Amino acid sequence: MGRWSRRLADGFLDRCALAAGARVLDAGCGTGSLSEALRARDATAAITGLDLAEPYLEAARQRVPDGEFRQGDMQSLPFADRGFDAALSLLVIAFVPDPALAVRELRRVTRPGGQVALAMWDFWGGMPAMRLFADTAAALFPSGAAWRARHYAGLVGQPGQLGGLLAQAGLGEIVEHDLPIRMEFTDFEDWLSPWRGNQGIIGPYLAGLDATERAVFEAGLREAWCAGAPDGPRSFAATARMAMGVVPG
Repeated sequence: MGRWSRRLADGFLDRCALAAGARVLDAGCGTGSLSEALRARDATAAITGLDLAEPYLEAARQRVPDGEFRQGDMQSLPFADRGFDAALSLLVIAFVPDPALAVRELRRVTRPGGQVALAMWDFWGGMPAMRLFADTAAALFPSGAAWRARHYAGLVGQPGQLGGLLAQAGLGEIVEHDLPIRMEFTDFEDWLSPWRGNQGIIGPYLAGLDATERAVFEAGLREAWCAGAPDGPRSFAATARMAMGVVPG
């Protein structure tokens, strides 16, 4: 999904409207898409990124050489209270074991009057490119139905969910927005091939199928992709949900 994160980051930052020179935490920074977008618009921002995976952090350091990128857990941030003007998290919160705890930590490290903002793909209603995969898997295999239930039951990206997390953490002035983009693919292989690398949440499911199951699955996916038309370019609407709030003074 990394090829879409950078595109989404710009809309996310537009909504945040951070002051120049802000001290910003990019929590769950991954390979640095959000940090890179922030640096492109503000050369004076003090950017700190945090992620569990050292290979991701190394990629982020290459993208934003003057940022500070540290390994750590969003559920126990290794930062002092009130040290940031804004704590941001793009496309991560659904994968944190305890999202409520992580949001409380984001509030803790943000100064009074500062901003906490979250965004997550709306897997349930806003990601047809992934529902194509999930619904085909569920129709073909019991393991596919279990996989879909595991990743879709949380509804974190649905309206009201992220705002609810911010409210539970005591944030005020909470607002939510949709962040729409389009995902363009040249053909079926362009859509499916990245998942064959055991990446994200789809890759491990594919890797767990035996050769016969995989052949059946990929044939079913191709049929769903084509839907009676020739293989070729497809463009999917994709929507992430964003919520932001202010730390009370």
